[in-house]
Amino acid sequence: MTDKKIKLSGAYNFRDFGGYRNKEGKRLIRGRLYRSDELSKITAADQEKLVQLGISKIIDYRNKKERLNNEDRPIGNAEILYLTPIADIAALASSEHDEESALSPQKMTAALAKELMIRQNEEFVENKQCQDVYREVLEIHLAEEGAIVQHCRGGKDRTGYGVALIQLLLGVSEADVLHDYLLTNVYKKEKNEKSLQLLLQETDNPDFVQAMRYFKEADRHFLQNALARIGAYGGVEGYVVNKLGFSQQKIRLLREKYLQN
Repeated sequence: MTDKKIKLSGAYNFRDFGGYRNKEGKRLIRGRLYRSDELSKITAADQEKLVQLGISKIIDYRNKKERLNNEDRPIGNAEILYLTPIADIAALASSEHDEESALSPQKMTAALAKELMIRQNEEFVENKQCQDVYREVLEIHLAEEGAIVQHCRGGKDRTGYGVALIQLLLGVSEADVLHDYLLTNVYKKEKNEKSLQLLLQETDNPDFVQAMRYFKEADRHFLQNALARIGAYGGVEGYVVNKLGFSQQKIRLLREKYLQN
């Protein structure tokens, strides 16, 4: 098992996404690459535990509305960088039960929810603002000497794509990338099932509950769709060089930095 969850009281999806072997047999370094759900509810004990990890940069993908009265709690002297991709659907998908006015049974069906999530993952690849954000994510990982954590609200979609891009660029197989992406469902299972059961009781609408499941859970088809879009550019290197403007030399330096024998 290559995942490494960090047990925290105030976050359920904080983990090291290093440790995977790439196609050349090299291993992604551990202790430098982290992903998480939002860090606004971490406790003082959590903060101390994360300080010990040596985190120096926090990439927060959430928009201003998501951060309102919900800012990350500090981790030592780590700098918080706000990078906001076009991700209205992902933000909506991460909303809590009492915020779901836009997700009413009258407005949302399972088929529509699935279509929206596929569209969101396509935007991560094709939208210019998203490309600018994820190029900056790569630049931060190249320049920073300390550990980095990237997160959105649930650590699933915006974070899932950002992590996948880095893992692919470092030569991790698509199967392992998907494995890491789907671990969110393991760590969020109890929370999701409780929420969905309550929703079924309140609405008696299984189709709407399935729509919410598409929003709340990582679905391999969503990320696979994004990876297929990247493949259309000749693979991740072609995409990163030609669409993100991240050079071959920088790719080589990134690999030297985060891969070990």
